[in-house]
Amino acid sequence: MKLSIRKKLLIFYLIAISAVTLLDLYVQLVTYHGVQEFDFRLNRYHQIHRLRLDVTQQFLRVERQLREGSIPDEAQLDQEQRSLYYTLSQLESSESETKDVFFNLRAARRGLDAYFVQLGKGILHRQQREANWYQDIAYANKIAVYIDGYLAAVLSDAMQAGSDLYQDLVKRITRIRTITLGLLAMFIILLGSAAVAFSSSIANPIHRLAEAASRISKGDLEISEIWANTGDEIETLANAFNTMSQNIKRMVMDLKEKADLERRLREEDQALREAQFINLQDQIRPHFLFNAINTIARTAMFEGAYETEQLTLALGTLFRYALEAPHALVSIEEECMVVGEYLKFQALRFGKRLQWEMNIQQESRTVLIPRFTLQPFVENAVRHGIEPLELGGTVRIMINKRGNRVYAKIIDTGKGMETSKLRKEYEGIGINNVRKRLQLCYGEQAVLRIKSTVGQGTEVSISFPVINSMGLPCNE
Repeated sequence: MKLSIRKKLLIFYLIAISAVTLLDLYVQLVTYHGVQEFDFRLNRYHQIHRLRLDVTQQFLRVERQLREGSIPDEAQLDQEQRSLYYTLSQLESSESETKDVFFNLRAARRGLDAYFVQLGKGILHRQQREANWYQDIAYANKIAVYIDGYLAAVLSDAMQAGSDLYQDLVKRITRIRTITLGLLAMFIILLGSAAVAFSSSIANPIHRLAEAASRISKGDLEISEIWANTGDEIETLANAFNTMSQNIKRMVMDLKEKADLERRLREEDQALREAQFINLQDQIRPHFLFNAINTIARTAMFEGAYETEQLTLALGTLFRYALEAPHALVSIEEECMVVGEYLKFQALRFGKRLQWEMNIQQESRTVLIPRFTLQPFVENAVRHGIEPLELGGTVRIMINKRGNRVYAKIIDTGKGMETSKLRKEYEGIGINNVRKRLQLCYGEQAVLRIKSTVGQGTEVSISFPVINSMGLPCNE
């Protein structure tokens, strides 16, 4: 499969994280069930113990009230009875640990029924002031003692069953811990081996490429091709390196042939010899540049590197525009299209730090101007105005036609500069070239003004007459 290094890393990390996560989930699930079982058992023990205490305390309270001559509140007795039966029902609703637990709970329920019947008799006889009321209460106490004995037996059997369960759970947890440690060791070995193999598949070809590049840098062009059947960027890099080394070898051979030609041409006129040599160079350079740019763009497209692809295509557009008929005139629309490509090219580098606006009047779009009239000023605005600012800025291009003249402005919100520095920065080769070509094309009718304010930005104003004929000469 052809997978990029990024996808391979994502798959590797996904497998590693999934394995560890599944192992952790397994341990957590087992632990959760163990904790739930312990909570259930502890709550059950607590309910049994609470029921024993409640029965005893309820009897002692009723007996004390009767001895003191007061009659217990009927609503309170009813509430206590419901509470005791509810607790007993909860104990019965859970699965009994043993048959003895089941029968003891049944006996406790029957005892509780008898207890409340006998207790009710004692309270009634006390109300009627009968002398034998205390015998009923004593008998109710005896029943309560039996109930407590049954519940004590239930608690004992439940705790014994819980102890057995605990021992079994300890064995299970020990076994699970052994299995977990074994799986963890296996994961470490497998993932470690995969990591070593993966890193070797990347590092080894890169090491061979580095050695080959070092030999080429020392002038040794006789190197064998490097193959890396990895299906990712390393394979692409190896193929590109092989192509590059072959191209370098051919270029060196071409240079040697040109050197021989130059030695032969020295016997002829120097000017003719230089012209022929430059002509030969110019025949190779554009073809080589365009092929190299197209190769980079295709590689970026195949790798999914969208920004690199756009960057390369924009660079190819600028090269093509620069190398086409330098003496020809172009429309303002074409010039602005190239300016837009240049700004897109720079935006891939500056990101949101670079913003621009283009307001081109429709009537002015077909007007012809010399090639590269606007682009050098836009380039200066980006390089000297926007780039030094941490937050960046905006470049505005405004062009309109009034009458028989065209007015263009390039304004930036950059850092601006003083007059002395403005002259130095804006009197470079590019701006001088534009000024001279404007003078050659339009003479004194061309106007170029530049003003700048520190901290506010720079404004370039250009105006020139409309050229109506595409055949109008523009001598340089």
